Amino acid sequence: MKWLESFVEDTYLLARFHVPQLEGWLRGRIWEKWAARSLGDHTWIHQAAGQLRLFGHGSASGLRHEIDGAGARDGGVILVETKSYSSSSPSKSDICVFDRKTFDLYVDRCRRKEKGPHWRILVSSTALDESIRAYCYLYGIIAVYPSHIPLPMLLALAAKPCAGEFFSDTLLSEIVRLGEPAVASMEKRYVPESHFLKFDLRGFDGRALKDLLWLQSTMSEEFLDLLDRERPGYYEVRAELLVEKLGLSVSAATSTTGEPIAIVRP
Repeated sequence: MKWLESFVEDTYLLARFHVPQLEGWLRGRIWEKWAARSLGDHTWIHQAAGQLRLFGHGSASGLRHEIDGAGARDGGVILVETKSYSSSSPSKSDICVFDRKTFDLYVDRCRRKEKGPHWRILVSSTALDESIRAYCYLYGIIAVYPSHIPLPMLLALAAKPCAGEFFSDTLLSEIVRLGEPAVASMEKRYVPESHFLKFDLRGFDGRALKDLLWLQSTMSEEFLDLLDRERPGYYEVRAELLVEKLGLSVSAATSTTGEPIAIVRP
């Protein structure tokens, strides 16, 4: 869906060009608010961080799960997790908790016959370790982080009539073959079938995961190099326009402890 792709692009641009400017202990909270601002710009129904229910309903297990954002539009739902560490990748615990709590919410929605599709998006202000990226591919979590162009954006590029000017035919066919299943909705990964959710064990073996890791890295590097040569500053300008559109700004401030922080003003 176009609005999903647009949200992914927004958070990619913010994570790459603007979140690094944030400093201090409020960095993570501000990143949550920025992602929520973009989410609200692209969805008709949305909820921000801090709520323990998804659109008024709890989880299948009864555990209370806090998610950093959720939005709905055109029958689709996205669940968002934001992470903003100063240098390290989100951890194995981070991604596993997000995976299981969103699955718990998804099971409840399937039981109540709530329609989807449902997507899960992890937006990180720092790069992801390869093992975390592979986990996301396997279990249908769309990862957005500054060091690589997100898969939905690469797939959108591959669909353009002029895609052959950017990438070889081999790269284009492989990113479609492997990339599309990696960003599929939860309904395609955990398929509702009668009273069951079916998971296909044949999807994404070790070779396919390694191939997709290489593909995303290679295509990101090639396209960003092309932009640097042909349209320098293209994404930087897009990021500045986005900040202006969303009404975001960063300014230095000092907390009561003297620690430098960053604040965002609408």
